[in-house]
Amino acid sequence: MDQPVQRVCPRCARISYESGPRCPYCGSSFKRRGLFGFVVVMAVFAVVVLGGVALMLVAAGNEFDRRINRQVENVHEEFQSDFDQIEQNVRDELDRRLPEPTATP
Repeated sequence: MDQPVQRVCPRCARISYESGPRCPYCGSSFKRRGLFGFVVVMAVFAVVVLGGVALMLVAAGNEFDRRINRQVENVHEEFQSDFDQIEQNVRDELDRRLPEPTATP
């Protein structure tokens, strides 16, 4: 004669010694459902997490590009200003060193 085994109901979590296919307390099946639902939930979770990480990386990349572009513009403006100042200094020095043009008769 088969002795009933201790079983835990997956729905109500009560322990019973019932050998039948259903829980005597809540009536649900002792058989667990497949892992398909769990796998689907984990896949959706992974997609959401990876999507969020991807969006954060894209946003960080865009911010990095904006900062780099701003720095490049600042360096370009400083370079242009320095170049203009050097050009003006060279012109002033040439004007100082070269004699005044005289009118030819």
